[in-house]
Amino acid sequence: MPEIDLLHRRFSFRRRPIPVPGDLRIAWRVSLILTMLVCSRSNRASLAKLHILNDAIRSDQHARLKSALDGIRLDLPWNLRVEPAFARAIDFVVGENLATWTKATGRAALQLTKSGTAAAAAVMGMHDTLVEEKAIISDLAKAITETMVAALLGERHKP
Repeated sequence: MPEIDLLHRRFSFRRRPIPVPGDLRIAWRVSLILTMLVCSRSNRASLAKLHILNDAIRSDQHARLKSALDGIRLDLPWNLRVEPAFARAIDFVVGENLATWTKATGRAALQLTKSGTAAAAAVMGMHDTLVEEKAIISDLAKAITETMVAALLGERHKP
């Protein structure tokens, strides 16, 4: 194999754009949160429920979640992963007055505001955007109650 003499060669570097995956873009996450909230009962969902839905979408675990909702017992509680990027998007949603903090069955929750409901309706009206995500969320969001959230997280029912 011939040796390459790198000492006497010129190198040049060019700055090139780096594509950012869609799931790391704030607009994708905000749209996802608005969809989760508008598809939930009373346009409200607990933080735990939002994280479960986000995790089901991101990790392709929606079939497992659907099985749990259909009454098939899960061997282990849901392994809830909290993503910092998702938490920042929630802060953005609240900061832009698209949702407000409230409580749902004793848990911290988000409730859509009037402007949030309008924004969510606009997202839902885009038929070529978030197609898979909207299908999953609309199938699961109303079915996941706070009792189901507690069961998924392995919490015991308090007498």
